[in-house]
Amino acid sequence: MKKIRFIINPKSGTGKSKNLTALIESIIDKHLFETDISFTQSQGHASVLAKEAVALNYDIVVAVGGDGSVNETASSLKNTNTSLGIIPTGSGNGMARHLQIPVDVRKALVNLNSGRIEKIDTLEVNKRFCIGTIGIGFDAHIAHLFAHAGKRGYSTYVKLVLTEFASYKEKRFVIIIDGKTYERDCFLLTIANSSQFGNNAVIAPFADVRDGIIDISLMQSFAFYVAPSLIYRLMHNTIHLSKYFELFKGKEIIIKNNVDLPGHIDGEPVHFNSDLNISIHRDSLKVIVPFT
Repeated sequence: MKKIRFIINPKSGTGKSKNLTALIESIIDKHLFETDISFTQSQGHASVLAKEAVALNYDIVVAVGGDGSVNETASSLKNTNTSLGIIPTGSGNGMARHLQIPVDVRKALVNLNSGRIEKIDTLEVNKRFCIGTIGIGFDAHIAHLFAHAGKRGYSTYVKLVLTEFASYKEKRFVIIIDGKTYERDCFLLTIANSSQFGNNAVIAPFADVRDGIIDISLMQSFAFYVAPSLIYRLMHNTIHLSKYFELFKGKEIIIKNNVDLPGHIDGEPVHFNSDLNISIHRDSLKVIVPFT
């Protein structure tokens, strides 16, 4: 039998984690798996529990939560023989959606019984782990506000975007991609291993967690009246057709910085106080994905 540990973030998303223990016990195949369930008690606890599971030779560790929980859990599974499973209960669930893991909790649990193991790439920024996206533009500004908004969920995120859009000023960045230098004024600057922020808002339409390449998505400032059409493009995977969008690809990225720069890693707010040095690690994480 395989050993599987569920790491549940009880504060994730909008309450999807309720009654999860009973669901896990009823759906996970007891002929295949020896199961244990742990609950996080604070930020960073998921990485500790995942590291412990690796030391105990667990076959699978399942992150039950949003993209932040997935990041914490996966950071301890990188370059190990322990696979990551995802039960998405967050507000956006960008990595689960990118990997086509069902956002329905029951279906995601069934996927653990029947799914397959696939190796994916991961990113590193200034020695910090990233599985999906890194942002230092408007999305980062919203991530910081969202973290302190009190109420979670998609509606809260949309309200913040609408409230903050008019006052946010684009920033000028010097970006070095595989040794070549670019200078751009950016409303959005997203470093992407996976394709989306979450909720199927696709900011990097061609990103592939299996190709060994980093996608760099840039958005120029735009008038407020243009926003509805850009939101439509984000939600329909056509943002690359906008004249405000620019895409680069590379393997080693440096973004020059000498200020306290708000950012996010997989949706979780961070601050960068020096140049951002971003690299990709090929096939560094095993993940349970659906058979397709």
